[in-house]
Amino acid sequence: MKPRTNMLRIKDSIGIKKSATSGIDCKSFCKDKKYFKNYPKNVTYEYNSMGFRDREWPDSLSDAIWCVGDSFTVGTGQPFKETWPQVLERKLGEKNRWYMPWVVRKSGKRCLNLGEDGCSNDTMALRVNELYNLHAPKLIIVMWSYLARRRINGENVDYNKDDFGVDKDMINFNKNFVQLNQLPTNIIHSIIPFPFQRTRFSNARLHLEKYKNLIVTEQLDYARDYHHFDIKTSELVTNQMVEKINHLDKSSKYPI
Repeated sequence: MKPRTNMLRIKDSIGIKKSATSGIDCKSFCKDKKYFKNYPKNVTYEYNSMGFRDREWPDSLSDAIWCVGDSFTVGTGQPFKETWPQVLERKLGEKNRWYMPWVVRKSGKRCLNLGEDGCSNDTMALRVNELYNLHAPKLIIVMWSYLARRRINGENVDYNKDDFGVDKDMINFNKNFVQLNQLPTNIIHSIIPFPFQRTRFSNARLHLEKYKNLIVTEQLDYARDYHHFDIKTSELVTNQMVEKINHLDKSSKYPI
């Protein structure tokens, strides 16, 4: 077993309860202040004893689905119940869901949120490796972040798109993507909308199309901060994830 690097704990977030804002989800950062003010849903942030925006994790983690990502997984600007891990958990827990009633038992599976604000793909890969070494999960879902982000000297660093360039960004992404696929477990890959560092890079799908099993998230709406996605996008991307889970349940050599 590899040594622990404390990737499953975010110390700075432990114990935060009912915070009204988080990161760029505040009026001063929102690029549409009227949108922020008129957002119709109540948004608060609470973090569990591991420092993640989630309920406390169960004692038994053997059947949990682990959801790894950045602030799009945290659900910045969204009510907790509308974050994509929570939406996915509800979908999988529906007793009469016709296309995959066998995947989730009557009690349902927990979808654990391991989202971290500003998380780089390098950090996600390290987190997934530590997660596998400690808990050997049956299913991990990753929502990859902006490709220009890096982990440098133990910190997530948010570079501009020109600091590395698309080619180097893709090489780095491919390194992390391939590394996770070598783990002897089930991995579902998705990626945030517009992953080429906050630019609506028109050829993004051309660069990502070789990754046949990658869900490229299409943004349909905006959360309160007018940057992250909201419930319509959570519904769309989790429908795609459910289809992937259904396929894995039939074909994977690693039982879910």
